[in-house]
Amino acid sequence: MDVTWHHLRYSNFTDKFQLLQRKNQEPTSKAPIVHILYHPLSGQCAQVNDKNELEVGSCESKNRWVHGGNGTQILLHGTKKCLIAAGEGLPVALSDDCKSKNSSWKHVSLSKLHLATMDQHENQLCLQKDSNSSSIVTSKCICVKDDSLCLDDPQSQWFQFVATNV
Repeated sequence: MDVTWHHLRYSNFTDKFQLLQRKNQEPTSKAPIVHILYHPLSGQCAQVNDKNELEVGSCESKNRWVHGGNGTQILLHGTKKCLIAAGEGLPVALSDDCKSKNSSWKHVSLSKLHLATMDQHENQLCLQKDSNSSSIVTSKCICVKDDSLCLDDPQSQWFQFVATNV
């Protein structure tokens, strides 16, 4: 609250809880379990924009993801398209080329909040929300060893799969 106790100090604070405020699983549903790709720092979810690039936005988006586990593609549910990394600092895109090495993703930290792929030089690149826009890019992974001496803030690289069948 602000100093007057009449308004929120940070007007978007409640947006961070939008995923918690919605029903994500219906016990009687026959629909398959798919995933929402959630970015905890912003409280937003991954979605595909008009340029077929990944960005964060409302968790009400109908974009759902299928990830078979470490070292597999992240597929847009209902399609044969997958997330692919173009290179460090570049937007993650949706592609038909799901056989390349930069379309395979795995958890690379003990917290399981870092999702990474390999670039052409065998360097790990993690998903990261761009600090100046809603774009999701890939960048060199930070603090993936859960090292208490790491002084960088890895939260922009935290993404989590949240199961849903609604």
